[in-house]
This record gives sequence, C-alpha cells and structure tokens, in this order.
Amino acid sequence: MSNIDPRWGSWAKRPDPIPQDQIVKEIRCDVAVLGAGISGAACALRAAQGGLSVTVLEKAAIWSARGGNIGVVGSSYMDARGYRNDPEKIAREWIARCGNRCDEELVWLYLDRSRDAMDWLIDIVTRPEYGARPELQACLYAGDTYYEVFGSHRFFDGPMAKKGMRPGAADAVYAMVTEAEKLGVRFLYRSPAVELVRDGGRVTGAVARSEDGYVRVLASKGVVLATGDIGGSPEMCADLAPLAVRCGVNLYTPKGCNTGDGHRLGLWAGGALEDGPFPMILHPQAHFFANYCFLFVDGNGKRFMNEDNYIQGKSIAMLRRHMTCAWSIIDGSWRETIPVSIRYGGGIFWDLDHAPDEPGFTPEVGEKMLESGLRSGKVVTADTPQKLAEAMGVPSDAFASTLARYNADAHAGKDTQFGKRRELLFPLEKPPFYALKFGPAVLAVVGGLKVGTDMGVRDENGNAVAGLYAVGNAAGGRYGVDYPMLIPGNSHGTALTFGYVLGEQLVSG
Repeated sequence: MSNIDPRWGSWAKRPDPIPQDQIVKEIRCDVAVLGAGISGAACALRAAQGGLSVTVLEKAAIWSARGGNIGVVGSSYMDARGYRNDPEKIAREWIARCGNRCDEELVWLYLDRSRDAMDWLIDIVTRPEYGARPELQACLYAGDTYYEVFGSHRFFDGPMAKKGMRPGAADAVYAMVTEAEKLGVRFLYRSPAVELVRDGGRVTGAVARSEDGYVRVLASKGVVLATGDIGGSPEMCADLAPLAVRCGVNLYTPKGCNTGDGHRLGLWAGGALEDGPFPMILHPQAHFFANYCFLFVDGNGKRFMNEDNYIQGKSIAMLRRHMTCAWSIIDGSWRETIPVSIRYGGGIFWDLDHAPDEPGFTPEVGEKMLESGLRSGKVVTADTPQKLAEAMGVPSDAFASTLARYNADAHAGKDTQFGKRRELLFPLEKPPFYALKFGPAVLAVVGGLKVGTDMGVRDENGNAVAGLYAVGNAAGGRYGVDYPMLIPGNSHGTALTFGYVLGEQLVSG
C-alpha cells in the first residue's frame, strides 16, 4: 500500500532531487532539528545538554512562538499552589473526547512526562538572566460535560513580555534557544529544509535552501521534524482537514511558515500520515472576542445549538452548518447575568483570562469590550428585538419567534429545544439588546505523521523510518478527531514534552 494517496493534490508530489553541484556547504553534527518552535527548541536544548552537537534549520527569520499557554498535567509549581490532577481521570476524558482515535501510548507519554518537562522549563526561564514569573491560567470551563482543569502555565515579566509579546510561549522559546546557543547549537535561519538525505533506508541528514545556496546537514543520530502544522497550506488543508478551509479566519503563524513541510518530507521518506480528517484547534474568536452562553442565532435569526459548550464545540457547530459567523444575544441585564453564568460555565471567550488570585470578568471590563465592539461594528445594539434584527441583517419575524421561545423556556426553567442547563437559562427581555458577532477561527491543524513513543516516524505498517523523528504539530496520534480542551494549551504542552523526551532519547540512543 502506498503512503501517498492518489487523490491528494500536487503538494504530495515528490520534487526532483537537489543537484549535488548546487550544494554550497556541508555541516556535520549529531542531530539536525528542522524547526525552532517549542518542540524543536526543547529537543535541541535537551540534546545539547546531553553533549550532542545540534544544528537547527528554521524557515523563518527567527525562532517562533505563539500564544500564551503551555498546558501540562502537573509541575512542582502547581504542587506549591495546591493544584493536583489525576492522570487516570484525564486519560479517560482525553481519550473519550478524541473519539477513541488518539494513540493512548502517546497520551500516557504526555501524562507521565509533562511534569518533568515543565519543571525543567521553569528552572530555565526563572533564572536571573530571564527573570520570568510562572503563573497558572484560572479561566476554565466549570461545567461537568466539558470541564477543564489547572495545568496551563504562562510566563510573565520575561524579556519577550517586556518587549510587548504575549506572556507565555515567547519567553519559553527565547530562553530555550538562548541556552541552546550557549551550548554550541547552531541555528540557521531563513533556511527551510527541502529534502532529506538518505543512506539506504536510513535518513542521515537534510538539505536546506539558504540565502547563499543549498546547505547539506548530515546528522549521525537523526533528523527531527519540528516544522509545525499544515494550516498555512490551503491545498493540504483541503485534502487533510477540509473543515479548516471553511473557517472564515485562519490564524496560523508565523505567516509563510506552517505549510506542512515536515509532513511532506516525512511522506517522501516513507512515513505515513495518521488517519484523516486531521483535528484542528478552533477558537470562536473571529470578529468579537466574547460570546458567552445565552442565545446564539444564525443568519436566518434561528437558534442552532446548546450555547453551554466549550470553544471547540461552538466552532464545530458553526462549521458543520457552513457558517462563518453567528450572533450572540445579550440584554441590558448582562452586568448581573454574565458573572452568574460563569459560576456554571466560563472558560475563554466567556470569562476573561486571569490567574487564580486575580479577578476574571468584571462589568467594568465588559463595558470597555462592548464599547470597542460597537465602534468596530462587531457589536450592534437596539432598544427592541425587531430593531436588533434589522441591525444584524436577519429576518425580524424569525428572530422574534426564536427569542420568544427562548424566553418562555427560560421562565419555565426548561430548554425545550437543546436541553441547556436550567442554571444557564436567563430571559433576554431588558433593553437595550446587544448582538455580538462571532465565528470560528482555526489556530492550527494538529494532525501529522505516525510516530511511536520514541517519536520515530512510522510507515503504513508501523515500521520505523530509521533516523527520522517528528514532534509538535508535525507528529500525529495525539488527538484523533478533535482537540481536547481539557488542559488549555495542551498542544504546546505536548510539543514541549515530546521535544524534551526526544532530546533525552537521542542522547541515550
């Protein structure tokens, strides 16, 4: 069985080999890491700490980091704050949310080793030369069905945060890269890998396209694919993650990267991709940043889901119906009802991001958000439901009927349409009325090459592609069909953990 599906587009076609006379430089090392994000930086540093020589090939002009959260199961920092998770409970919930299609061995590798990786990272970023302060995210969904647990770590007051970057991953990657450079790791930027070098059946290096010409890096212990996801390749998304193409907003970063380079290199070396369609990290943050839990209506003014859901569920519900946006309705009592609703639900885009000892949503912040939304046109307001429907551009009769039914159910304490919890049924009757425009945005497509617990790339039959490894979003198996928002930031957490573990394994292997 071929590992290349004939239905795939031109992206899967193997290019011609780079002519030998076009290679202007050769580098020899123990390990070649393709990509300088969280997983690549962690792998490179951990391998260098074990005495290996490492070369990192990065497509962009600098290392990459996005977002603020790195989610792990536990850490010494969590212990000191009194937060402990039950790995067995997390495993059961994780596997269920992934439709039983994730690789349980990989899930348990993360559960068993993410604490070690985070303690290692915290030790680095809190050193005087970085001075970052760890903190936990307390903005968590509190409902029983889609509950979230503590484990999402962020880093404040570090050098990158002081430069205006979002506190979190940026300072983590900056510190890891800086420490790796101290140990002699060579970083070649603007040097995307375009070909893998093979000796017989073993991958022994990579060829990168640099500004000065092609560079061949020969790596005696292995090549690590840490090249990110496919979110920047519409053609690959169409074949492997078609729902990603439906999203009106794609927030992949850095721009020009994350085009599935490692996925293709792995395929051309004999590796296999995990079963599709690939899962995605989806946030309902397109347009207005908050959506809460009251009444959602579509472009026809009709309700379409139980609004008491988490970020993946809200996004998928819209994509399933080919919707790029919807409207979240609140009324003049929002200052009282939103804080009450957060007791039973919450999480990002419902509550506001905060640390355990900090306040979350406040009416004052809510006022500022609404004012900003009104100025941008992402929020509309009116004194009557009919005028609100006109401002939204939806049929007024349909919206009035939807709102009347919703309010009747709220007064009766029973959602006759979608079964929303009684605690979250609030009548929407007090003017002024507001409609908040929101929609799904894809952050990353988190599917990739088949790997084992050694992070070695596997072929269709489960055999190792000797000398080739994959971590981060180039590797598959973590999620199956959906991204389990159980520990916020767990994609970054698995990237850190698997990069850290692979670095150790390369030293001992």
